[in-house]
Amino acid sequence: MIAGSITVLAVLSTLPPMSISASYLNEFSEPLGYLDFAAIGPPSLRVRNAVAEAYARVSEPEGRVGPVMVGRYEGALAKLGRFLGVEPELVTTVPTTSTALFHVAFGLAPFGGNIVVPAHEFPTNLYPWLRAAGMGGPEVRMVEIPDRRITPGALSDAVDDETRAIAVSAVDYLSGFRADLGSLRELADDALLVVDAAQGLGGVELDLAGADVVAATGLKWLRAGFGTGVMAVSARSIEMLHSTLTGWWGVQDSFGWDELPPHLARDDAERFHDGGPSFFAALALAAAIDVIDAEGMPAIGAAVIEAAKEIEDVVRSAGGEILDPWDGDEERSGIVSFNMPEEPAAVTAQRLDDAEITISPRGDWVRVAAHASTDLSVLDVIAEVLDSGD
Repeated sequence: MIAGSITVLAVLSTLPPMSISASYLNEFSEPLGYLDFAAIGPPSLRVRNAVAEAYARVSEPEGRVGPVMVGRYEGALAKLGRFLGVEPELVTTVPTTSTALFHVAFGLAPFGGNIVVPAHEFPTNLYPWLRAAGMGGPEVRMVEIPDRRITPGALSDAVDDETRAIAVSAVDYLSGFRADLGSLRELADDALLVVDAAQGLGGVELDLAGADVVAATGLKWLRAGFGTGVMAVSARSIEMLHSTLTGWWGVQDSFGWDELPPHLARDDAERFHDGGPSFFAALALAAAIDVIDAEGMPAIGAAVIEAAKEIEDVVRSAGGEILDPWDGDEERSGIVSFNMPEEPAAVTAQRLDDAEITISPRGDWVRVAAHASTDLSVLDVIAEVLDSGD
């Protein structure tokens, strides 16, 4: 099983929420008005340096490059495992969240049954199941949840003895609702609990102990940059998933070319590769985790929640409507979506953009996502913009 708690920060600021150290703030240099961490989290100086150093090492090699990079890769996996609370052999890197979920979806394809998933999930957590179903895999049961509260009660009617997996997001990409993964573990029973943690990992503390698969990009709250992702699995999920998409790196004796393929799949998380792994992505993720560990997840998570609450207060004071399915702080995250009365969200978003406030319009909503080191003086600018729309 997978255990872990997670969260992250951002921005060189003068008035960060909570007590965030100067050494942490000095890792970041994004503008004051950058509030779009649910889309892209600008990487830290440590991440940039780690990747640059690796490129330099490969650009001017001293002997064979492969063994050196494999050694660094294995060291990065050990760090990822500690971060997520799993053994190194149960975690690997992936280019994207989607890559990990496609491995799971097609790993279940030969076994029939059904997959239960909320209908409002970001497409990352829908397309893999739909594509596998189109090739004869398990039926996809997309459950409409109007209030976006992913709870056992909302999903239970769709779950039966033929359910192979329940697939949910730890944090909803639009409302910011943080699911109780422990209760969903109980609902899943013998089925796999598959968690898309992209909008939570590195931004808020997560209890991942009950998840069989955790998939997340490092692009957002982890702040590791493009092409970075992590996949952690339980031992039983390795046993339950067919190695449908396993490529040359994911098989036993990968370099044993005297014997023609197919070779047996590895019995660890490295089987979830359709080709070779991304060494640079692993190093970027490891550096991002170093930054998080130095500050501490509890402090980072608390600061992210505080910033979200401050943003909500500003929006409500200006007469805005918040998309707020949460009942308490344990169901909140760093995402706040809102709209203003009698003004299309696209217009509000444009006015914020004109004031150099970077956010994401999402349909009828404006999504704001601050990190733990966001300078809260930016709230004065947001308040002025929203009040000027009256």
